[in-house]
Amino acid sequence: MTRVFAFALVLCTAFAGQLFAQEQQQSFKSLLGRGFEIKNVAFAKGESTENREVFVVTLQREKSVAVCFFAALSWINLANAALEDSKRCDVR
Repeated sequence: MTRVFAFALVLCTAFAGQLFAQEQQQSFKSLLGRGFEIKNVAFAKGESTENREVFVVTLQREKSVAVCFFAALSWINLANAALEDSKRCDVR
């Protein structure tokens, strides 16, 4: 019985970890589809962006916040590849 319980606990922990990881990064388009609203768009260039021109887009839905990073050209052109990339936005 103890082995079954331990196995079930490990399985649940692994499954919960996968769900949590999926929640951490999502695409910009999926966030908009889930009801997130754009709250701010900021342009940045300097040491923190390795001298690249980027846009930082902040979104919010209820108590959740998402921050998305895009190369300036991708954001200006609304490039589908960038907007659908699941690693562009961090969700908390």
